[in-house]
Amino acid sequence: MKLNIFKENTALKNIFLTISIITGFIFIVTFSSLYVSDAIKNNNACGCVIPIPFMILILSSLGVFVGSISYYFIASKYIKEKKSIDENIEFTLNFLLPDERAIVKELIKNKPGLKQTELEKLTGFHKVKIHRIIERLKAKSVIEKINDGKIRRITLNKGLVKIFE
Repeated sequence: MKLNIFKENTALKNIFLTISIITGFIFIVTFSSLYVSDAIKNNNACGCVIPIPFMILILSSLGVFVGSISYYFIASKYIKEKKSIDENIEFTLNFLLPDERAIVKELIKNKPGLKQTELEKLTGFHKVKIHRIIERLKAKSVIEKINDGKIRRITLNKGLVKIFE
């Protein structure tokens, strides 16, 4: 439980830091714009302390820097979480045969479940092979098969859905 709270706090810290950096950038741009407009209003556009072309270059560079830092904080968190989730899924699915693993991975990607014909298209397996794999997974209580007339919807076991969220 404490680990989850720590992760949430780290995410909140990164979000707060990113918002602070962006707010600081907006603050600097606002005062720089005020400085430039004041210089232009007083007919001092060429004689100001920092020439306007340099001011534009400085603000542009600062904008690229702030954007890069913000992207780093946001993207690094997302990439770490995605990698962790993928590793957990791979580790959890090691108990399955490779063909069974392919079916379960497709079901994980498509959370509400898939029709049996959609699994054929996504995995490239023949419909007989899909049927046999589904029956094995059903016997292991990994999936649930819902028959609705001619349509067979395949979903992950509700307990596994919670694991892979």
